[in-house]
Amino acid sequence: MKRQDKLKWYRGEFEEISNKIHSKSFLSYYDFLRIRNFKLQNTTTENEEHIKSVSEEAFKLAKQDKIQEAISCLIQLDGVAIPIASTILAMKFPNKFVIIDRRVITAIGKKEWLKKYLIDPSIYESYLKLLRQKAKDEGVD
Repeated sequence: MKRQDKLKWYRGEFEEISNKIHSKSFLSYYDFLRIRNFKLQNTTTENEEHIKSVSEEAFKLAKQDKIQEAISCLIQLDGVAIPIASTILAMKFPNKFVIIDRRVITAIGKKEWLKKYLIDPSIYESYLKLLRQKAKDEGVD
């Protein structure tokens, strides 16, 4: 996407959100997320070609079940840590990957992972393999 196209989109998105919330006395959860996501999208330094090349490589690695490598590839993108990388993979391959979440980490009794799960791809791999095994044990595909 060209810079001019991005600016046009940002202006339009801003106006649309502003118009939607203008007469409200509070924000809905959806409004809040939309505003937050607008701001986050407006701050990336990534260009489209880099996003394409990194995600393409990560998806190839993910198809080969090279979990740590796929995550490591995605966290090269500006603003992407393991939770966002895992979300990207879970959205692309919903039957193969899961989103890492601190509440799930606590629920499965792996509190020691909380210190490094944001930055250590090996923790994501262990988390994913553990959840895959739990799913298999429960008969879930």
